[in-house]
This record gives sequence, C-alpha cells and structure tokens, in this order.
Amino acid sequence: MSTMTLACGLLCTQQPTEKPAPILTADQAALQRANQRIKTLEGEVKALKETKTKTPAERNPSKHVVNRKKAAPRPTQTYEVTAYTNGAESTGKSSSHPDYGITASGARTKTGHTIACPPSMAFGTRLNIEGIGVRTCEDRGGAITEGHIDLYVADVSEAQAFGRQRLKAEIITK
Repeated sequence: MSTMTLACGLLCTQQPTEKPAPILTADQAALQRANQRIKTLEGEVKALKETKTKTPAERNPSKHVVNRKKAAPRPTQTYEVTAYTNGAESTGKSSSHPDYGITASGARTKTGHTIACPPSMAFGTRLNIEGIGVRTCEDRGGAITEGHIDLYVADVSEAQAFGRQRLKAEIITK
C-alpha cells in the first residue's frame, strides 16, 4: 500500500461526532433537580455518620446522671453573617424558576426563620444569633463555608442594609 493510499485512508475515515445534549422535558428537568437534591442529602448523611457517635448518656442524660448539676453551656461561636433573598442576585433563580424560594432541605424560605449554613451543620439545627434571634438551618449555598451563615430576608434592600456582620451564635439544637 502506498503512503498516499494510507494517508487518504486515515484522513477520509469518518470520526464519530458527539451528540448534542438532549433538550429536557419539564418532568426530566424536575427529576434531574430531585437527583441533585438526593446527592446533596446523601453527602450530608455521610458527613453525619463520620461525626462522633453519641454514647447512651449523651443521648438520654436523664437516665444516666445521678447528681444533676447545672447544664453545660451551649456551644457559642462567632460567625460571619450575611443576608440573602430568593432572587437571582442571591440564588441565580428567577421568580419563574420551579425551585424559586425552595431551600436545599426542600422547605420554603421564611423571613425570621431560614438560614443557610455550612455542610457540617445538619438541616434543622437551630441557632440563637446575637441581635437577630433564633433561626433554623434549612439551606446551603456555594459561598457558605465554615464560620459563615446566611440569613434569609425578603428583599434586596434589606440584604444590602444588613451587609456583612460578625455575630455570636449559640447552637440550641442539632
């Protein structure tokens, strides 16, 4: 076989082309979002399993404590606290998006209730935030890292006015 024939054979063969990504139906898109939520929750379950397992005395102290003393102080930490809204400026979702106003835990955002916490903090953890009050961890965010919590507020002007604050927060329940 000549070099020309070999070169032509190599150049002329058809190469497989990549198929374009299919257009998803509304049901397929919802399923894709649900699968993403499942992956997030699976990661949280894994993180919780990796934490120290409580002893029976820690699970039910009233059965295992003979001389009850004052309750140990609750853990308090200083956090960098910011505020966010449901809007595109905070979440990237427009009001027409099917998950608009839905937190990573699946709950709806509520003023005076919802906060976004780092993955190390389980959904449902309640914090008493200095000067703010009690809020519940129900959301996550790409910029929410250890030592940072994001307070849900109703509108952008309120979030901007809140700014970035360093506040103490006491963990009430885990």
